[in-house]
Amino acid sequence: MNSNNVQQTPREFGTSAEGAAVAYLRCKGWRILEKNYHTRQGEIDIIGKDGDHLVFIEVKSSHHPGGWFPGDRIDETKKKHMKMAASHYISQHEIPAGGVRFDAILMTVVKGDEWRIDHIKDAFRVDSNG
Repeated sequence: MNSNNVQQTPREFGTSAEGAAVAYLRCKGWRILEKNYHTRQGEIDIIGKDGDHLVFIEVKSSHHPGGWFPGDRIDETKKKHMKMAASHYISQHEIPAGGVRFDAILMTVVKGDEWRIDHIKDAFRVDSNG
């Protein structure tokens, strides 16, 4: 978050949240492989390694604590697009022994330039049918 309190555009706010999420994951010992991975089928905010797991992460940010739940912001269409983008990534790279996981990181501004970070591991599953 911009510490001089200048109003950020939604894109700048999202970029700030994603940057804070990456810093958080690195502090937890994660290796970040990609940020903002784009394909024709979809986009993934962060791709990282958590131990032996390849993890595809959706970052959602809000100015309003307690005003939303991840299920409200990661709908079936988003999950489908993430699955297609993840499939594209996997087709180009090796899958680690630990397998694949989809996480959500929920970023909420607490005050000033501080974030509350809620990391939901295995936030959703993508079945083989859809």
